[in-house]
Amino acid sequence: MYILGIHTGHDAGACLFADDKLLAFCKEERLNRIKNDGGFFDLQSVDEVLRIAGITRQQVDAVAFTRMKFPVSCFRNAVLGFQDIRRKVLGQRRERSLASLMIKQKNLDASVFLDFDKLRRYMGLRADVALHFSNHHRAHVLSSLRYCDWNDDVLLVSCDGGGDAAEYSACRLANQQLEQIWGGEETLLEQPQNSAASIGLAYAYATSACGFKPNRHEGKLTGLAAFGQPLVAAQIVALFPVDDNGHIHSELANHRALHDALAQLFEGLSNEDIAASIQVATEQVIVNWLQALLKKYPARYIAMSGGVFSNVRLNQLVAALPGIEEVFIFPAMGDEGLPVGACVDYWIASQGLARLTRDRLTHLYYGWPYSGEDLLSAGERLGFRVERSPEHVQQTAQLLADNRVGAIFYGAMEMGPRALGARTILASPAKREVNDSINKRLQRTEFMPFAPYVLDVDAETVYDVDARNRYACRFMTITTRVKPEWADKIAAVVHVDGTARPQIIERAMNPLYYDILAAFKGITGLPTLVNTSFNAHEEPIINTPEEALQALADNRIDFLVCDGGLVFPAAS
Repeated sequence: MYILGIHTGHDAGACLFADDKLLAFCKEERLNRIKNDGGFFDLQSVDEVLRIAGITRQQVDAVAFTRMKFPVSCFRNAVLGFQDIRRKVLGQRRERSLASLMIKQKNLDASVFLDFDKLRRYMGLRADVALHFSNHHRAHVLSSLRYCDWNDDVLLVSCDGGGDAAEYSACRLANQQLEQIWGGEETLLEQPQNSAASIGLAYAYATSACGFKPNRHEGKLTGLAAFGQPLVAAQIVALFPVDDNGHIHSELANHRALHDALAQLFEGLSNEDIAASIQVATEQVIVNWLQALLKKYPARYIAMSGGVFSNVRLNQLVAALPGIEEVFIFPAMGDEGLPVGACVDYWIASQGLARLTRDRLTHLYYGWPYSGEDLLSAGERLGFRVERSPEHVQQTAQLLADNRVGAIFYGAMEMGPRALGARTILASPAKREVNDSINKRLQRTEFMPFAPYVLDVDAETVYDVDARNRYACRFMTITTRVKPEWADKIAAVVHVDGTARPQIIERAMNPLYYDILAAFKGITGLPTLVNTSFNAHEEPIINTPEEALQALADNRIDFLVCDGGLVFPAAS
């Protein structure tokens, strides 16, 4: 059974499953090169994931959507206003939100609003294709459920700026049953959560107050926070009381009132102090929430999803909660991961939870599988200096030891926001100054150090890695302390608070990436390398060989490495 997953909101994208196994994933921005793009129905990423799997739309058996916007031409006339019907008759493109109609009419039956036959024809699907419409937060939670193998004492939580009238969701997995604790379908029908209680929106407002773009630059505040003082953190925490049932409340009326309250608190503060205040407050609010949930629903494991859990410092604190044996953060934790959860939701709805495979992710390489030869041939065609060599790994390690900056182009691009060895910029971690030089070349303004990657055999030696965080560290979704004896030796990847955001790499996951670091360690004695995403400021991460070569031509990097060789700028 082929199941196509689609989300068209911000961070739009698509994925494809064969039964309950993920085959392909693509975020829309990687194709159209518009950061965080979405808000429209006709996605290029739909056909891209089908291309990756080698099938057509006629071979799809089911489509799992979020309750997103759909073309007005696919809605029933009875639910549309005059302007929508007029556009429908005239064939003008416009889309309506399914979730908003469900909320307005307190009805979760998508067939009441959408004409399924018209939707199938619009999409070029067979007439018998099943259509499924997944709750926003359920999709988040199920994406993390699919890739953790704990069978009991599991708390699954999601938290973001909002979706389907909720900002928080919590479930418990015990005795092979998934129990909804908070943030289920009741939010759409009769009990919408108060948007003023959204710590995700509060973080977005703080991002805007610092002059950055909300829903895009929150990570900048996480780094900036270490340089400020949390002067109003306590006042922010007071806006988000948590009750004994693990519900977060607010005395404010709505998100606009929250915005105004935060604006007053932030008045006169430096950006550093705003960042420190919202970071510390977010940590405390989420920890308060989880502690309340754990008191009522004891658990040994926590699985996290939703955009708030892209906050790697927060995730470190969650892993340190008393009694927690392991945590997992779904690597595509933001809305780009919703298509995955929607497909899992359809599988459970049609086959039952007992038939869901629940194993651990081994990699995130789900894009189009480009080969090293694709890059080398493109480089020759476009006039770059190409070196095909069986010694490319050792050459790369020496170049990095000589403080050159390279990028690896290996196979399929990664799922999620992190570069994890398929589209990664590499550099020596020995000098803190490399951060400034690379950021200048990439036109970035960053406050965190670059993340490191480390061989599986060295992880515990260099970083505070243990059973609680090791799985999360495979996907760079959590910070850890750096061992004191290593901090000065790998200064480029250590933040001012003594932490780093490491990626643990196993050779089977990416042999080229692994072998480059092993060779670099052999030359320098350093067991870690800089890993920063292969993109310039405000650009999505590189996807194609041509995009990688353009970055080389633009002097973003000194060289490219792939299976079978290296590429350098054209000789002058």
